[in-house]
Amino acid sequence: MTGAPVVLPLTPQQRGVYFLHCLAPDSAVYNVPIVLRVRGGLDRERLQRAVDVLVTRHQALRLTVRESDGQVLQLIHPADAAPRVEVNWTSLPGADLTRAAAEVVRYAGRPFDVVSGPLMRVDVVELGGEEHAVSLCFHHLIIDEIAATALASELNRLYEDPAALPGTGPEHQYAEFCAGLLAEPDPKGLGFWRERLAGMPVLPLPEEHVPEDHGLFTGDRVGFTVPEAVSARVAEVSRAHRVSEFMVFHAALLVLLHRWTGAEDIAVGTPMSGRVDERFARTVGFFQNTVVLRGTVDPGQSFAALLKASRRTVLEGLQRQHVPFETVVDAVRPSRESTRNPLFQVALVFNRRKVEQDWSLPGLTVEPLPFPWPTSHFDLALTLLHEYGVLKGDFAYSAQRFSRATAERLTAVFLRLLGGLLADPDAPVGDIDLMDAEERARVRELSTASGRQVLDGRGRSLPLGFHGAVHTADPADGRPVPTGERGRFAADGRFELWRDPVEAALEAHPGVLAAVVVRVAEATNGSPDTTGERPGAGDGRPGATAGRSGTDTKPGATDGKPDPADGTSGAMNAASGARHGGGEQLVACVVPRPGVEPPAPRELSAHLQARVPAHLLPQRVVVRDEIPTGADGRPDPAALAAVPEPAEGTPEETADDAPRDAVERRLVELFEELLGVPGLGRYDNFFDYGGQSLLAVRLVARVAEELGRPLGVGVFMNNPTVAALARALAEDGDGTADPAGLVRLRTPAGDPSDVAVALIHPVGGTLMCYAPLVGLLPEHTEVVGLERVAGAHPDDTAYADLVDRYATTLADALPGRRIALLGWSLGGVLAHSIADRLTELGHDVALVALLDSLAQRTAEDAERMSATSAELLALAGSVLRDGTGVLGTTAGQRLLMRRFGVDLDLLRDTPADQAARMLEDWARLLGLVAECAPAKTTAPLQLFLCADNPAGYPEALAASWEGLGGALELCRVPGTHIEVLASPAVEQVAAAFTERTGRS
Repeated sequence: MTGAPVVLPLTPQQRGVYFLHCLAPDSAVYNVPIVLRVRGGLDRERLQRAVDVLVTRHQALRLTVRESDGQVLQLIHPADAAPRVEVNWTSLPGADLTRAAAEVVRYAGRPFDVVSGPLMRVDVVELGGEEHAVSLCFHHLIIDEIAATALASELNRLYEDPAALPGTGPEHQYAEFCAGLLAEPDPKGLGFWRERLAGMPVLPLPEEHVPEDHGLFTGDRVGFTVPEAVSARVAEVSRAHRVSEFMVFHAALLVLLHRWTGAEDIAVGTPMSGRVDERFARTVGFFQNTVVLRGTVDPGQSFAALLKASRRTVLEGLQRQHVPFETVVDAVRPSRESTRNPLFQVALVFNRRKVEQDWSLPGLTVEPLPFPWPTSHFDLALTLLHEYGVLKGDFAYSAQRFSRATAERLTAVFLRLLGGLLADPDAPVGDIDLMDAEERARVRELSTASGRQVLDGRGRSLPLGFHGAVHTADPADGRPVPTGERGRFAADGRFELWRDPVEAALEAHPGVLAAVVVRVAEATNGSPDTTGERPGAGDGRPGATAGRSGTDTKPGATDGKPDPADGTSGAMNAASGARHGGGEQLVACVVPRPGVEPPAPRELSAHLQARVPAHLLPQRVVVRDEIPTGADGRPDPAALAAVPEPAEGTPEETADDAPRDAVERRLVELFEELLGVPGLGRYDNFFDYGGQSLLAVRLVARVAEELGRPLGVGVFMNNPTVAALARALAEDGDGTADPAGLVRLRTPAGDPSDVAVALIHPVGGTLMCYAPLVGLLPEHTEVVGLERVAGAHPDDTAYADLVDRYATTLADALPGRRIALLGWSLGGVLAHSIADRLTELGHDVALVALLDSLAQRTAEDAERMSATSAELLALAGSVLRDGTGVLGTTAGQRLLMRRFGVDLDLLRDTPADQAARMLEDWARLLGLVAECAPAKTTAPLQLFLCADNPAGYPEALAASWEGLGGALELCRVPGTHIEVLASPAVEQVAAAFTERTGRS
């Protein structure tokens, strides 16, 4: 008889992983894949039997997770009731190893269902003959490096003989170890960490991108091999200075980060086994703990002295590795954000051997199979390991923070720096040359040509790609004179000034003429002790961070009204607390445009929260007629520090958030009614409180009905607060929908890229589905969209009329520009037709991107679309007659709505007349498309195929577009039809689309 599962709370280590899993449930960042090449005739049945015994032996492999009464629990199921780990076996006869590796990695990248389980997968791709690619993938909740090594050894024995190991498993099991982790933490160890990490600053990593909140955990890595001579010196220096190789790498990484950022107080995170009790040395589970190693770097200090300090730091961490990281975070109490690790931004990992080297099977040749894994836990992580006697490594980086070019430059500098430090450990670490002769000459040439130098804190020229203080030559004696700016020479030789992302975002506000951000430090006696430091100058502006841990997620308001997510403190205060300590704060000063009503500080704060990562937000925003400056002409921090700030809840602040007129009052009421959230103000963002496309459509309809002002959904998408929406309604034709459906989604502040992007609506008519994609496109890309909202567009009587209207609209809106069109589902069909018409009008079409779209080529295709149109019309009639309760009552209706990406619950909550009008409009659009077979365009096509669609469907899509355009490029992305514009697929779509338009 099957027993009940053992139920335990998650361990502190698991709680951190589970929180991040919930933050990005579709990300593969916490999937742990072991990818192998197996030669010699892998036996499917023997492998399955071995896996079955592993699951029976180890409690962690039978684990699932559930939430109950506000607590997250782990359930250890009995062996006879646990979700079975089925070996997934796929044959690809004739495929090469690269394709097979891509296929198993695609399997490994699928998200785990932690509630249903299992949290382990085994996928095999058979190439034919005796060649296989194998992936064993685990959710990080159940495995760490030591557990993987234990499983490798057992799988080897069980593949040869399933009875080689008892089914009861090791003597000391997973649940026993968890009980120890759930006990009260060691007070002395916790006290050490509380004192050791108190007041630790955020590492000021240079900011390269200012992304919107999309693509969490996306990343890449740049691999390298340490030269043999340098590898030998690692061993020699380790012996001579009585330190481990890890300590050498830790010290070298501190120097690199110091030379890159100017910071001297630096924290680096590193994983440690957490298994201080030898009884659990072979127990499978996630027991690994993260330890924070805090060190200081003085540029005049020798590497030998730094090694000595690193030895002490690492040993202190080893002795206290049993204190869970999450418990340490709770004790240190740093300010938290969902987009950054609360205690460190850079990680260091050192393995004495590649984990995959431990995996073998009797009678077979097993070796690691290299594979791409586009994720990153942190802003930056340096991994080093010995692979078959060769010292190798990689820099994994967050694609939200850095470009690949930056990671490649950092890799090259690290290898040169490591060689220099080891060659002369007694030399000051600040004097090690970061450039070779060729690059030094190149930098000298660029400095001469531009009249600028980029120097570090010791007055040395910095390598290409490194930000530093900008200097010009004194006309009298030629000595370098600081300009107060920061910049760099890019790898291609261009000089780039560092542009503060907050300033850029503020100056994009229609009511702002100029903006500046200044750091102000207040003395403990309350009088301002200003540094005069510009963000990015001196030790640098605290930069982007992507390592993710902590449980305070969505920022909320500080005035007592409901938080959009979990009631945490205000974004501005939380972010500033993360970046500033001891009274230091960042102040943004804004000069309003003449002739317009000056924007209020709260309005500007809301504007920033929608556009800038939380960790970069200033603590205060002040509005002044001019930016106060000192005698040197630079912004005066003392004057800004003296500006009084209204206290929370004062009449001044409350009035600032209150609606200002009848239109704003009605908009606030509509926001509250549709979102079900009381107490909203004029600066609260509709989408922060659960708003999405159908609710947006309902809001737009209510605005048109009650305020008599037709409103484009795209206009609302760009103005999602009451204040911004009211301003949009009052400007530019009352913010009404463009009769041609044009929405300007992004207009770059500077020179736009060569190719403008036009997004074409799917059957639902709105552009909401593209919001994640827009946030991932390069900032200099101009983006427009075409929408079709029921009741807000002309009634087209023929498909050709619709296409001509859309093409003419784009040609008029983007005169002389090359255009890349992109459409999802039916939007792809429309984009293809629009491209053909644009070409006829003499317009240059750079690309047509089709997201999981099917070309309607045959009579059967037209009949199917006509049938769907008729079904929608009939459904609209039923809704008008019987109400929205009829929606979703049949499997066919539910499937149809899923294909359209429609939330049935929200559609049922929509007023019947409005829901019927939407259904009728969708039906008419499908009827128009069914009329016309696609014409051939000369534009190149890029077709994105969803790998998890039903078998045969991707191939059918590809075949449908053959011969209908120029060169046809096929791009496979993970997920299904309705997941292509969500993570992780949307990041791949954005990257491929951007790369293609960049070379079109």
